[in-house]
Amino acid sequence: MAIAAIDNLGKGAAGQMIQCANLMLGLDETTGLSTCGVYP
Repeated sequence: MAIAAIDNLGKGAAGQMIQCANLMLGLDETTGLSTCGVYP
């Protein structure tokens, strides 16, 4: 059995990291997240 997860910039941990970094730096939450996540 093989299990895989695709982490894209809209719905995965990478997008959450960018959102948190934006908040920490005082930027708008959606800066750098202009595309919607793609659901497979």
